[in-house]
Amino acid sequence: MEEKPLYTINSSNIEKYRSILPGALSALIEQYPETMEVPVFTSYRPAYYYDWIYDAIRKNRDSAKLIKGGSAVVGAYPGIPFPDPKDGYEVLWNHMLSFRGVSLNAKSWEIVVQENRRSSVIKSRVKLSSEYYNKDRDKSKEDQIHTYYLSTVISPPKLSGSSLLVHERVNGSIIPRQAWGYLAGQRRVVRIPSIDYDAPMPRSEGIRFADEVDVYIGSIDRYQWRLLGKKEMIIPYNNKKLYDELQISDGPNEVILTKSHMNPEVLRYEKHRVWVVEGLLKKEKSHPYKKRILYLDEDSWNAVLAENYNRKGDLWRVSASYVKLYHAFPGIFKVVDVHHDLKDKAYYAQGALGNEGNVFTVGDTVLPKRGFKPSALRRLGRR
Repeated sequence: MEEKPLYTINSSNIEKYRSILPGALSALIEQYPETMEVPVFTSYRPAYYYDWIYDAIRKNRDSAKLIKGGSAVVGAYPGIPFPDPKDGYEVLWNHMLSFRGVSLNAKSWEIVVQENRRSSVIKSRVKLSSEYYNKDRDKSKEDQIHTYYLSTVISPPKLSGSSLLVHERVNGSIIPRQAWGYLAGQRRVVRIPSIDYDAPMPRSEGIRFADEVDVYIGSIDRYQWRLLGKKEMIIPYNNKKLYDELQISDGPNEVILTKSHMNPEVLRYEKHRVWVVEGLLKKEKSHPYKKRILYLDEDSWNAVLAENYNRKGDLWRVSASYVKLYHAFPGIFKVVDVHHDLKDKAYYAQGALGNEGNVFTVGDTVLPKRGFKPSALRRLGRR
C-alpha cells in the first residue's frame, strides 16, 4: 500500500507552517501558488556508514583542525572532520567532506527547463574516485586530494565524446581546482583556467555556478560563515519514489519535470533536524551572491536546501537536493539536484540514471589514479 502524506503545504496554508518551512520552499510556493506543493511524510532516519568511517570520525575529534581563518582544514581522517561543530565553518566543512561513496561509476542526466522551452537532455557517463575517503590514507595535509572526477557525454550526438576531468582538492583556497576538457569536435585536450566560485556552468545555461555542485562545494574563502543554529524543519528526504520513477522512464520526462518545478506527486519531504549556516560575502571579495543560507541534514551532513541572494539583497535562486539512502554506498546521497532561478522562472536539474548494480555501481576502494590523468581524456577521444 502506498504511503500517504501526513499533510501537504501549499499556498492556502503556508502561514501555518512558515516557522518550519525553509525560505527556499516558501519561495517556490509563492512563485508558483497554483502548482507547487510540499507533501510531508512520516520521518525516517535510515543513514548508516562503514565502521571505518565511524572510527575516523572518532579520531577527528582530536585531530582535525581549521587553518587559514577557517578556509582550509588539515589533520582529518576519512570521515566527517568536526562531529561536534562549534561554528559555521566547521558545519560547512562537514557538508563538503560528507560521504558520497568511495568510488562511483554511473550515468547522469541534466536539463534546463523554462516556461516555454526545454533544453535537450544531456546524458553522460561519470566516473568518480574520492581520495578523501581512501580508508588506507593517513590524516590529511594541506594538499589533500578530495575527488577525481571524469565525465563523458554520450548524448545528444552533437556533444557526444566531449569530456571533463576535474582534480578537486580539499583546500581549494590553497590549491585551486584543476580541470581539463576534451573537445570532441576538435579532438584535443584543453586546460580549463577557471572552474570555481562563480564560473558559470555552460550546460546549466548560467543557472548554476561552479560552487553549487552538490548545492555547495569548492573554495569557501569569499564568505564569512555564521552558524544560525540547529532546527527541526521540512526538507527533501527519502526520495525513493522519485528514484524509481526516473528508472522506469530512463531519465527525466515532462511528468517528472513540469514547466515550473519538479512534480510534487513524486517528491517526498520530512521533518528533520538541520544545521543552518549563513554566508555573507566579504567586502573585498566578489560574487553574484551577496548572501547564502544552507540547510544541512543532521544525520548525513548533506546540504539539502540553499537560498542565494543577489547584490540588492533579494532572494534570486534556490536549490534543493532530493536525497535517499543508497545501501551500496552506504549512505545518503542525491537522486536529483534542482537549481531554480526565481527571476527568470527557469530551473536546471541534474541526476543519475540506472540503478545500483547496473549502470550505477559503487566501490569501497579508490580507483587507479592513471584513469584520471589528462592523457586519459585523449584515450577516451580515440575510442
